Amino acid sequence: MIVSKISERVYMIDTLALGRTGSVAAYVLKGSKVALVDCGYATSGGTVLEGLRELGIGPSEVDYIIPTHVHLDHAGSAGDLIKQMPRATVIAQERGIPHLIDPTRLIQSATSVFGEETINAYGRPVGIDKERIVAVGEELHLELGGLSLTALHSPGHAPHQISIFVEEEKVLIAADAVGIVYPAVPIIMPTTPPPSLNPSELGRTTERLAQLDARTLLAPHFGVRTDVVEVLEATRKKTDEWVAKVRGLKSAGSTLDEVAAALKKGVALEAGIREQDFPIYADVSITASAMGILHYLEKNP
Repeated sequence: MIVSKISERVYMIDTLALGRTGSVAAYVLKGSKVALVDCGYATSGGTVLEGLRELGIGPSEVDYIIPTHVHLDHAGSAGDLIKQMPRATVIAQERGIPHLIDPTRLIQSATSVFGEETINAYGRPVGIDKERIVAVGEELHLELGGLSLTALHSPGHAPHQISIFVEEEKVLIAADAVGIVYPAVPIIMPTTPPPSLNPSELGRTTERLAQLDARTLLAPHFGVRTDVVEVLEATRKKTDEWVAKVRGLKSAGSTLDEVAAALKKGVALEAGIREQDFPIYADVSITASAMGILHYLEKNP
């Protein structure tokens, strides 16, 4: 089973990113219309379709694909999936749309961060016809028939990120406006990859989302939380702490590897796990976050 039931109208699909459970989630919203929120890496498309079949949903029954932002773990399979979903429309923040239409620069940027071998494992997204995309500016309302969605611009992690609030269910699909909580590392870790981290914007986004009447938070990495405000506040606080820590390490001349090792050591200590037991996907996340903070500090000394 790769599908988890959250309510009668909200479900989670574990996209089994790189063959691993509990790493990257997609969410399905079922009114009289169907929306798929996030869709994992390009290599996760088959798993997403399997999850939809488990829910009794065929590709031709999906009305919307809503990537919360264009990073490869959220939108990677959108181009492949929409080719199999004849009535689907993609809903995306306006600043990310050029990368969905032509993902060349996105792939180049991701390759510079993760390396060619890792990108081959993630898979390369394919472009989407611009006629099948609807833009979100600051806010967009969408009716699924029994479910009312609001897509909210949620910058900080990325300028092209949106969060989804489901009014009837009081559910917030927060994208990477919230930190990572992997099952194997049960604490909140900031997710701050390059090139567009903006801690001030992230703080404003978490404050805005905390004002919503959300009772359930659905995190992409990973799963269901009911302590909505606490997670949002912890994300803001931890991000500020990591930026301050990396600023100090950078001033002392630390390399990227040394910064990542220091962050990993702190996470392992707080989570009560041994560093040698650290899962590889958490390792990769911390290294990318270290890179993102160092990149931010280069631009904002």
